[in-house]
Amino acid sequence: MAVLAKERSSSSHWYTLAGEPAHKQPKAKGGGLRPTTLADARRINLIPSVTTITSIMAKPSLERWKLTQVGLTAYESKPSTDETAEYYAKRIVSQSMESTDEAANFGTEVHDAIEKWFTVKEQPPEELEVYVRPVISWFAEKGLEFVEAERRVVNLKQGYAGMTDLVARGKNGQAAIIDWKTRKTYPGKKVKPYDWQPEQIAAYAAAYWGEAAIEEGVVYGANVYISSTEPGRLEVNSYTPEEIKASYEVFKDVCRLWRWMKKYDPRNAG
Repeated sequence: MAVLAKERSSSSHWYTLAGEPAHKQPKAKGGGLRPTTLADARRINLIPSVTTITSIMAKPSLERWKLTQVGLTAYESKPSTDETAEYYAKRIVSQSMESTDEAANFGTEVHDAIEKWFTVKEQPPEELEVYVRPVISWFAEKGLEFVEAERRVVNLKQGYAGMTDLVARGKNGQAAIIDWKTRKTYPGKKVKPYDWQPEQIAAYAAAYWGEAAIEEGVVYGANVYISSTEPGRLEVNSYTPEEIKASYEVFKDVCRLWRWMKKYDPRNAG
């Protein structure tokens, strides 16, 4: 009988008021670290990440994707004669989660290679070049100017923090926030943003460029999707200043809902 992977505990992401990551806390017994909890945040004055805030909202597209991964795993791995139905179901879910982890690890490798190119002009590893080169070409074709990458941002007014993938300026000095995403794609099928990705971009934009810039309508955004299944394919979902502004208004509403649900106001953490 197959051995199940250890069940993982979900965790939220938290930051200090200065923007330092505080995702883990020391265990009370036995040493080591554990995920930071809401109780910890209240006790030591932490603020939640953008994704922690949006996690309270339904994400139909993401849930469909997760169910699809479970279905594909079940299709590729039939039950053995000595497995009960319950054990088989648990094994399929476990294997599906492992597959998701592999995809996440690949995404991290691509993110790191892109960051190193923009920050120190380090050439991407040969096995990742086909994924990174289209990003570099797109950036140059758009006439964008690199500002900085992997910047932690904090918005104390709304009580959230996070990490931007890349900050840029356009040909005429327009402000922009760009987010890289690795995704499975299918020939002839357009890539669409997952739920709450535009709001995530808008939240980072407000934290980095300031809420006044959002109000003035001078900030652009983009989700750049790098295909993991069609090497070399790149798709971009761009957001106008008007879309960024509208998405930020929605995100602020979600912040208010999060504070009410959690009975914790990180704006008062200081």
